[in-house]
Amino acid sequence: MFADSPVLLLVHSDFWVRHDLAAEIDRRLDGDLYVITAAGSDDAYTAINGRPSMGQLLAIVIADEKLFDGDGETLLQGIRQSHPGTALALLTDQNGMADDGIFRISSSPTSLQAAVGSLLKAWRPVNPRVRVTGPDDTCKADELRSIFHCISTIYTWDPTPGMDIEVSVDGRKSIPNPTLEELYRELEFFRPTEHELSHPYDLVIVGAGPAGLSAALSASVNVGLSTLVVESHIPGGKASTSINPIDNYLGFPQGVAGAKLAKLALQQIQSLDLVHFLPTLRAQSLEEDADAPGRYLVGVVNSSNGAEAKVSAGMVLLASGERPNELQLKKKHLPVRGVYYSALPCDQQREERKSVVIVGGGNSAGQAALQFIQGGSAVTMVASRGFDRMSRKLQKAIDNDQRIVAFKKHQVTEFIGEQQLREVKIEEVDGRSQNELDPIEASSAYILIGGTPDTKWLQKGKEKVRLNQNGYIKTDVFLKPRKGKLSFETSLPGVFAAGDVRVNSLCRVGQAVGQGVAAVASMETYAAANPKILIDDKSPAYIRVEVLRITQP
Repeated sequence: MFADSPVLLLVHSDFWVRHDLAAEIDRRLDGDLYVITAAGSDDAYTAINGRPSMGQLLAIVIADEKLFDGDGETLLQGIRQSHPGTALALLTDQNGMADDGIFRISSSPTSLQAAVGSLLKAWRPVNPRVRVTGPDDTCKADELRSIFHCISTIYTWDPTPGMDIEVSVDGRKSIPNPTLEELYRELEFFRPTEHELSHPYDLVIVGAGPAGLSAALSASVNVGLSTLVVESHIPGGKASTSINPIDNYLGFPQGVAGAKLAKLALQQIQSLDLVHFLPTLRAQSLEEDADAPGRYLVGVVNSSNGAEAKVSAGMVLLASGERPNELQLKKKHLPVRGVYYSALPCDQQREERKSVVIVGGGNSAGQAALQFIQGGSAVTMVASRGFDRMSRKLQKAIDNDQRIVAFKKHQVTEFIGEQQLREVKIEEVDGRSQNELDPIEASSAYILIGGTPDTKWLQKGKEKVRLNQNGYIKTDVFLKPRKGKLSFETSLPGVFAAGDVRVNSLCRVGQAVGQGVAAVASMETYAAANPKILIDDKSPAYIRVEVLRITQP
């Protein structure tokens, strides 16, 4: 289901230096590279020759200048002969690229991290699975890159002018501006389900973030529930598109990139027979099933073609998380290119030596700023509330870095540009007056100002899930009266919620994963008390819903 990840081979004779550098690379990259290490030339060739597919996957080799069994430059020249498309780098005191095409970089983690982006750009896969042509700086391009990185797909991108993007998978005919569904189908990202959407399920999970995926795993393995996971965007939730490395998740002492964690979870879910995962569906309604007491109908729409269906569910888990907040401007015009609502580690390559504006004062904004300056970008931060939502460690790093210009009590008023962003207008906000400043030159702007719970669709049916004033779902202790409510149960019996969509969520991956598992424990209790909600082949619910079919509007 998933393509193998490209390989970065790090060769260094000092064990601790090798270990620390490899850990830093693996921590910062979002799972795009599989990092392996070797102590010397012989170990390096053994590692390369030990994998039959290495000719396709060997992306980068970084070798120390002096090895215990030779010198790094000789090793790199030898690898160039056997793997001509591989990007090569030598750890030395110099910086830059020599006439032989080998990068020279220092061995500090910061320099190495910045160089990896350039090395990836220099890599020429022997036989990339995906070939893309078209502009690489549009919102559509950003979405495609997110998908490729999320599912570890090897691709090359040939930037061309214009607005149309064409994608070819495995040498087949190019698809112009592919929809999510078309791309997922071409990449064989998810296996076809055994049933039409008319088939009833014991559990329908709305959202494929950490909470939804952990619940799907627990429901299938521990309880044996037939489960459908509905997701309309990139699987993995905010974790898969977050620039923040996860430093506090149990089992990863060096930290782990969110996208890498999401990939591992998706691989695990894809192997389960009882879990059906459809990443092109968006939930749009929830109602009780009048013909099957105790069960629900979840209305879904295909985000690619608009086809609609109603899925029968014995229980429902709401784990739809948050959507990025949109920036409210005095002038609504936005340029086609250059404004993004997420920042990925791979964006550093595109922004090298360019002017970047980051809007926001939280951890994501701070991490993005530090990433982009490593690629030589000129970074300006605009935060209307200052850095009050940013960790002290990040605040100190940004305040002490003269390469970052920070406007801590300012807001963006306008993006200037026709097809491409050119300038960003900002004004000072002090509570009494608003003083407009000179426009900031920028080729890109990243809007990282938090999120809003994805719950508006829950208010469309007759049976409404209770929300607080900000749209977050109330469960158990937040409900009045609470009597009889199970943990993580909403105001509707048999409908549960977990993760960032709940009231008082900490927005932590560990909490979301734990809540997904705990919600399934409550579901097991609920199902034991209401056994008729579960499906078997002879149940009236199964016979009735077989007549439902996806309808094209």
